[in-house]
Amino acid sequence: MKTRLCLVLALMGFISCSTPQQTDNKVYTAFTGATIIDGTGAAPIQNGVLLVADGRIAAMGTKNEVTLPDNITVNDLSGKTIIPGLINAHGHVGDVKGIEGGHYSKQNVIDNLSLFARYGVTTVVSLGADKGEAVALRAVADTTATQRARLYMAGEVISGNTPEEAVAVVDQNDAMGVDFMKIRVDDNLGSSAKMTEEVYQAVINRSHELGYKIATHMYYLDDAKKLLRAGSDFLAHSVRDLPVDDELIGLLREKKVCYCPTLTRELSTYVYEDTAAFFSDPFFLRTYNTSVVEPLLDPARQAQIRNNPSAQTYKQQLPTAMANLKTLSDNGVTIAFGTDSGIPTRFIGYFEHLEMAMMADAGLSPMQIIVSATSDAAKCLDLKDVGKLVTGYWADFVVLDANPLKDIKNSKSISGVWIAGEEVK
Repeated sequence: MKTRLCLVLALMGFISCSTPQQTDNKVYTAFTGATIIDGTGAAPIQNGVLLVADGRIAAMGTKNEVTLPDNITVNDLSGKTIIPGLINAHGHVGDVKGIEGGHYSKQNVIDNLSLFARYGVTTVVSLGADKGEAVALRAVADTTATQRARLYMAGEVISGNTPEEAVAVVDQNDAMGVDFMKIRVDDNLGSSAKMTEEVYQAVINRSHELGYKIATHMYYLDDAKKLLRAGSDFLAHSVRDLPVDDELIGLLREKKVCYCPTLTRELSTYVYEDTAAFFSDPFFLRTYNTSVVEPLLDPARQAQIRNNPSAQTYKQQLPTAMANLKTLSDNGVTIAFGTDSGIPTRFIGYFEHLEMAMMADAGLSPMQIIVSATSDAAKCLDLKDVGKLVTGYWADFVVLDANPLKDIKNSKSISGVWIAGEEVK
């Protein structure tokens, strides 16, 4: 009767609780007793069962809905909460060690991805400065890695003074092997030339011809609108100069383009003007010890930031970015979680949890934030078989000691991280 009920509910689309065949030779592991948040926005499953085999989810539901096979390893997670592995839809990998850039290598890509994983970020979309050393580590080619985050990458950020120059970079990225393309349309607060509409239109057209989605760095409201009309597939930062308006909301909804706020990007530009509060957070210090942050405590360096016009402008514009996030979310625009971490002083892993806290400060609910950082991030960039805890998807998940729906900061209470069904050491 229990199996029949499960099948009926599954066919109706209410649950994903298919019970595995008892006659197969798979090795099963069950995670039982926890509250399961599946990443879709559905109500949490109490006393849940997550059944894993061959790195994927074999069944998921309540204790009464999932029949466990014989000869199975059972992990009792009573009192804990399971969420899908977090997805950073805008990060960077391979260049940073500590707070220093310029260390790009295959091993450093692996080290960065491993660090993301230990903080519960199981998939990373690296939007720029990706080199050939990372190609073999792309998720499409590296399907067996279990101790580091899955990697998608955009290659070199596309630039050029003419359409021909910029399109040549698109073709170079394509030849190297990438998952997305990225352009940068920004004058850096008036300090540099901005990519022209003629150039970025050519880049967008060529990227689409080759079958790639294109992510765009932008700052200004006017540029965001122009980029959407030109065919941009993903706004990779917040609009920060002005409040968003009905025209932008309409374009985002009409074209089904997602918006990635990267609030911690703005924070990173000015927060080191004095001693950052998170330097004393045990969750930060589990990886980043005092010797790493010591240069950021130098009074002369802090004074430079306090006196830096760009840093102070970004500081002043952060409230605009946060208000715009709330407005867009309230108006049905899909929000894709991202941080722009992996740049010096944007701390890999920790900044993802800081970003979630800032999204809550902007007015999003814990469930909205979790969905943004899981299923919506995957949907926005067409990432396959990640972002949800449903049958057939990769068993990428995070076990928490405290419920993040009560306080999103409970995302830091990590008890364990699993990628493809294997625990991250």
